[in-house]
Amino acid sequence: MKAFLISLALLISVGAYAGNDPEFELFPKQAEKSAYDENFLLPNGFFNINYNLGFGVGDFKDFISEISYRGFSLDARWFVTDHIAVGGLLGWNGFYEKWPKQTYEFDGGAVTGVLQTTYYNFAMSVNGYYYPMPESIIKPYVGFGLGPVYQTVDVQIGRFYVEEKNWQFFMAPEAGVFVAFGEDSDVGANLGIRYNYITYKNTDMGFENGISYFQGIFGLSFMF
Repeated sequence: MKAFLISLALLISVGAYAGNDPEFELFPKQAEKSAYDENFLLPNGFFNINYNLGFGVGDFKDFISEISYRGFSLDARWFVTDHIAVGGLLGWNGFYEKWPKQTYEFDGGAVTGVLQTTYYNFAMSVNGYYYPMPESIIKPYVGFGLGPVYQTVDVQIGRFYVEEKNWQFFMAPEAGVFVAFGEDSDVGANLGIRYNYITYKNTDMGFENGISYFQGIFGLSFMF
């Protein structure tokens, strides 16, 4: 009987305290779990592994008209605001075309043979990006890159071979989109198109306005 009275007194005391404190809960509710991952909506950045498909324009298309299936790039991006990211890129591209046997004229003479033209480059750039919809599962973006590029330009006709290697400067605007593989996924596809312009002039090889080519970007993107 005494234990019962003590228990009853404790319950009355707790009830009185609860009546005076509107925020008091005898059995507090568990915190509700967020329905989404805030890190997904606003990531710290992206790391992309990209396959690049290239096709020349302008003077470069006259030098190599074939589509390039040899290209890849790695890039990382860090958000400095909700909409703006900065980062860097490393990329490699290779172009090649074999022309039919015929007579090719040049200053002072002509050569008959099979013509092969080859172009390779290794590019490094500092990039900036703008994301208008950073909280969407589909994140479109526009970007711009600047940096140095090391390139090799080859021309071979029969046994005659000319090669030039040098450093140049390039710029590359681009537009693309990140598409997550699911609402809770930190992995997605990076799809885009990039225009590359290299400040290179060589009238002997037909480059009077630099080297220009587009790239289709097909990448695997990881948010962090």
